[in-house]
Amino acid sequence: MEKKPRAAAAAVGDGGGSRGEASGSSEGGGLVERLPEALLVEVLGRLEVDDACSAAASCRALHGAAAAAISAITTIDLSAFAPSNAILSRILEGNGAVRSLTVNCSLLDDSAASVIAKGSLGELSLLKCSFRMSFFMAIGERCRNLRSLKLEVADASGHPGFSTCLAPIYAGCIYLETLWMKSPLLDPHAAYYETGLPFLPSNLKELLLQPVSHSRAKTVFPRTTSLTKHISDSLESLSLVLDTITDELVMLITSNVRNLVELCLEDEPVAQPNLPEDLTNVGLQALGLCHNLRHLSLTRRYCDFRRVNDFGILMLAEGCKQLRAIRLSGFSKVSDAGYAALLHSGKDLKKFEVSNGLCLSDLACLDLDKAAPNITEVRLLNCALLTSDTAISLAPCTNLKVLDLSGCKSIADSGLVSISQLPKLTLLDLAGADITDAGLSALGNGRCLISSLCLRGCRRISSNGIASLLCGTGTINKTLVSLDIGNVPRISCRAVTVIAKNCEQINSLCLRNCLLITDSSLEVLGSMGRDSNKCSLRMLDLAYCSKLSRNFLRLFEPPLFRGLRWLGVGKNVVQRRGCSPTVAELLERKPGLTICGNACDMGCRNKCHPDIRFLQ
Repeated sequence: MEKKPRAAAAAVGDGGGSRGEASGSSEGGGLVERLPEALLVEVLGRLEVDDACSAAASCRALHGAAAAAISAITTIDLSAFAPSNAILSRILEGNGAVRSLTVNCSLLDDSAASVIAKGSLGELSLLKCSFRMSFFMAIGERCRNLRSLKLEVADASGHPGFSTCLAPIYAGCIYLETLWMKSPLLDPHAAYYETGLPFLPSNLKELLLQPVSHSRAKTVFPRTTSLTKHISDSLESLSLVLDTITDELVMLITSNVRNLVELCLEDEPVAQPNLPEDLTNVGLQALGLCHNLRHLSLTRRYCDFRRVNDFGILMLAEGCKQLRAIRLSGFSKVSDAGYAALLHSGKDLKKFEVSNGLCLSDLACLDLDKAAPNITEVRLLNCALLTSDTAISLAPCTNLKVLDLSGCKSIADSGLVSISQLPKLTLLDLAGADITDAGLSALGNGRCLISSLCLRGCRRISSNGIASLLCGTGTINKTLVSLDIGNVPRISCRAVTVIAKNCEQINSLCLRNCLLITDSSLEVLGSMGRDSNKCSLRMLDLAYCSKLSRNFLRLFEPPLFRGLRWLGVGKNVVQRRGCSPTVAELLERKPGLTICGNACDMGCRNKCHPDIRFLQ
């Protein structure tokens, strides 16, 4: 039976005799040792890896069962913390069944290939890695059945021609179908980022490149015809993060990739592009010829698509009636007519996202009765003209699971009353909205089963609103696992205490820039789950909580905050001198914990920076 994905915080320790003798003589240990080993293995196999490792320290029987259970795991996710070579070896050594492996590689070196490169692997994701040729040679030689490789490069500037290191993988992993290459810190024009695009495997079905210049991206799609098999013959999903999206590139993609199902293009031009180096209605018309396209994402940051208007969007909507997911950002000249055409163009639309829609208003979401039953996700970000009427217009969307209205500052309590009646809603983002404690009370008494809620920057709410939210007649206090109440000036210790007492299943909590939070409330939060001997809190953001004491890190020493994997503290904590404990001392006592002093969002996703211990 295939195991569910899980994160590991520690490896099973060596089976020293003292551990077994200390607990084996007790009544509990003797009882466990009389249970069938197969039963123990089955029970421990259903736990998180770190919980299984904790159980292994109890007695010899559980130690052996934990080792057997971990060795049979088929899906392992080690992205939540950065294991050392030694910890990784103890987790993976002896496991010949793992098929999917995700590893945060920021503390690993090339020798880690000896435990990572396993013949059973079909999917491999390496995050924040900086490996050299020898590592990739080992992967190419041993992982012959690899079908998916996802690389997030920490720093390719020190590795000229980085992509040439992938040549052994291209040669050895002949079944490779998915390739991701992400370098978040690189300039697409940088000379050291030689992508080697012409040498990509011809049987790829999914390709992601971040970043890549549009001139290099064009080399993937040759203008000349050839009898030899080319990547464009098999490619179904293409994602590119470019310097500029142009009509020429879009037309090359649409004319060469015959089986394109998913297309994601994102650019970040340093200045407003000039013709012909820009996307216009001509490019949108070319996309309308991709009749098999199911997922489309066109986004521009910092600038906008000034040469695309409603006419281009209407041609896209007319040609791509099978679209199931649409994501648009930076289309400042597109009005309600264009967005409404997309919403009503096809019966299969499930996900709709618009960011920075300067001309998008409540009118675009009117009369959704026909499209409503199929829509499961709506994200309307930073659309200044939207009001609570949009939230009310979404009431017919009874299958809506995700609603993101972050940055829409005119969403008020009346919108929350409507939202609270959506029966399948699990994610709600209202960052910056004009809601009050009365709106949170309506949400707390509503029908929705929200697991993730963002109220960041909702300056009119207070600790009383959090109490109304979590102590209402609804079920949100039983379903909520992620809560963001950062940048809310009236959030005090009372709110943290209410969360700790009424929301024990909380997994992620953001209190960033909550200036009234003190050490006493953190102590209550850290003690959460002690009665059940299990704390669910994994990520906590305390960046810029200036009322915390100088030595507040002592609150994170064992036994408080058991299970915490990520802690955001802000740069001011890193720069302090004479604190007890220091960041390095705390990390020594909690090797599974990651402390971020760079003001990253939760989990440092897509951020690569040095280990905090080296910054002190």
